[in-house]
Amino acid sequence: MKRPDHHQVSLFTPTTTIVDEPKAPSPTTEPTGTDANSESLNIEITRDELATQVIQGFVKHRRWEKELVVGASDEELSLALGNCWASNAHLHIHCNTDPAPHVICTTPMGQELLRLEAAEIATLVRTHAEIPTVPSEEERQRRLSAELDNQRAAARADIFTAVQGILGDKSRKREQGFTTEFVNLLFTENCLEEQNESATLETITAMLIKREWTKLKAMKAAIQLVERAAGTWRSVEGYWLNRPYF
Repeated sequence: MKRPDHHQVSLFTPTTTIVDEPKAPSPTTEPTGTDANSESLNIEITRDELATQVIQGFVKHRRWEKELVVGASDEELSLALGNCWASNAHLHIHCNTDPAPHVICTTPMGQELLRLEAAEIATLVRTHAEIPTVPSEEERQRRLSAELDNQRAAARADIFTAVQGILGDKSRKREQGFTTEFVNLLFTENCLEEQNESATLETITAMLIKREWTKLKAMKAAIQLVERAAGTWRSVEGYWLNRPYF
């Protein structure tokens, strides 16, 4: 009767060990066979190296444009990872904001290797995402307004062809057609605010009737234009102004 080989199971179980000093460089001779498998499954790493590795992994997969433009406080950065988890063969990582921001990193068997609290999370995120500190409120608003102007210009360019199609503008050059005046109207500041949508629809309808469109056709086109522009712009505002449109 063959006895179970318990050592065979442990040999191929990934392990991570926190050490005080970084591991010395490997010799030039590459390990082979069982030695190579054992080395790849058993990782020795310092706490700081592991913390860096964990935060860099999250930083790489998150959007940081807003923080790079207007800066962020330590409190904002400590909450930036939200509530999430990630794992690989060696590590299970849990991020939580309740009751306070923290990151816990464990082995697959549940042994805790690393715990980061709010202050350390903020410092690491700021370092590896290169987030500036918060300027004065006046400067922050100036930067945000300038960025929204840039986003508005990009949105105009993005939506132009769609608007041209809805209007049936056949002009090959933008400056020769009539689409631009409608695009400019759609991205006038605040014209797509919910309380202003009716007035925007009426204005577009009137502009199209002047171009000898029937009222019904003009109203349908106006609704299409406003819906298309609102969808584009609200996704911008949702991110840059933290507005919960979706």
